[in-house]
Amino acid sequence: MKKISNYIVDILLILAPFIYGYLVNTLILPFYPFTMQLVFFIFWFFVGIRFSKWNISKWKSFLIGNSLWLISFVLFIWQFILLDDVARNINIAVLVQNCMLPFVYGAAKLLPFIHNGTIIMFNAYIFMLIAFSIGFFVKKK
Repeated sequence: MKKISNYIVDILLILAPFIYGYLVNTLILPFYPFTMQLVFFIFWFFVGIRFSKWNISKWKSFLIGNSLWLISFVLFIWQFILLDDVARNINIAVLVQNCMLPFVYGAAKLLPFIHNGTIIMFNAYIFMLIAFSIGFFVKKK
């Protein structure tokens, strides 16, 4: 059985992509995109493995592990797909871009024929979900 401190660490791990995105967007830190894409894919895979080991039902641990992703994805759909440019809230739009920023480079490079930023961001969210899911289902009990 996991200690409460392990659960807290796991919950804090799901904030890492958001923190990275915030640092890159706000401070304009010069991280190498390919390297960070690879690091975050492996990291998000690892986070999926950690959540697969929780002692609750698998669908609950999967949802908890993707809770920030899901909230951010729903806000992204609302801000970038359902609303037009005039109605968009710039604060929410920037916030949701921070969460999936580590995966944007991979989405742009794996789909070079797409030049629409919204589609690239959508695919970055999907790649993020795929990385977590692979880790989660590879190591599930």
